[in-house]
Amino acid sequence: MKIAVDALGIHYYGGGRSATLNLLKELCTLSDEHRYRIFLTQPEPELCFPGKVEQVIAPVKNRLAVRIWAQAVLPIMVQDCDLVHFMKNLGVFGIRKPNVVTMYDLTTLVHQELMPKLDVWYWKTIQRHTLHSATRIIAISFNTAQDILKFYSVPADKIDIIYPAFSNHFKPAASEEIARVRAKYNLTDSYILHVGRLDKKKNASQIVQAFYALRNLTNYSGKLVFVGENYAKSIDHAFYALIYGLGLTEQVIFTGAVPDRDLPAILSGAEVAVMTSLHEGFGIVALESMACGAPIIANRAGAVHEVIGDAGILLEGRRIEDLVHALTLVIYSPQFRDQMIQRGLERASAFSWRKAALETLDTYRKTLHSFGR
Repeated sequence: MKIAVDALGIHYYGGGRSATLNLLKELCTLSDEHRYRIFLTQPEPELCFPGKVEQVIAPVKNRLAVRIWAQAVLPIMVQDCDLVHFMKNLGVFGIRKPNVVTMYDLTTLVHQELMPKLDVWYWKTIQRHTLHSATRIIAISFNTAQDILKFYSVPADKIDIIYPAFSNHFKPAASEEIARVRAKYNLTDSYILHVGRLDKKKNASQIVQAFYALRNLTNYSGKLVFVGENYAKSIDHAFYALIYGLGLTEQVIFTGAVPDRDLPAILSGAEVAVMTSLHEGFGIVALESMACGAPIIANRAGAVHEVIGDAGILLEGRRIEDLVHALTLVIYSPQFRDQMIQRGLERASAFSWRKAALETLDTYRKTLHSFGR
């Protein structure tokens, strides 16, 4: 089977990059009978499989220009392929081959008030056509599948749910590695951690308010650390104003985006990881946190509960006092914290890229079968 893969834009830091790269690597190592033509925005050394992978690099980098280039080029360059897989939500018109679209989340429609109007329009119109034209759809969680049915009314039997996993290097780090990243990013011995691109959807103000209350109630002396870059389309100005207004500028650390190799040690060194998102199509940071031995506290939002199960603390609402109570429990109850770490490690082990790759190949077979091939 010769498979064309639209992976344009995966050079941007975040869960989408991690998920796409890891799935592609697993697909390429799984079988020698398939060949892949992968469309990328920049060369990816991790996808160098001579004789098996052809990388086609877009000559432009701007997001809009890349999609225009894809629309012009892909319908021609996939004609000799058996199947096309659009791995990051977006498709192109004029593809006359069996095709699969992977959907990560529908946050743009679930929380339209947080998103640019042009993005909302795109997801209401162009994305609807993309999904109705797709031969099959991969949803990365049951929650995403339900959102697809709710907003687009596609036939339920053409959606496959395939969970992502985490990279092999996400595991509890050695003390020397933890010390290295602490020195590199000026981290204290004790810190509460949030990992992820900063935007309004992440609802990070809830963490700041809980951190402020925790310091006042317990004299907690650790820092609050945010790892990730700003999302230009949805900058949360109120979040930054809150930090300044509460006088926490010296207690909050922003690392920006960090190299992927540093993240496991940053997670391993945290007292607790917190995820207060308003919506998540999966929540790979929660999975990576558990895999690294970081206790996880999260809002029950979107698909987060599908990832964490009973291995972390799931908050039913967005009440500050509930988060403060959870933080106090994890930080000041060593036995409970150790139990959370163990449950998290066990939970993370249930997710596998090999399983995801095998299920993806099964989706490819069903896609071809529906075309009579």
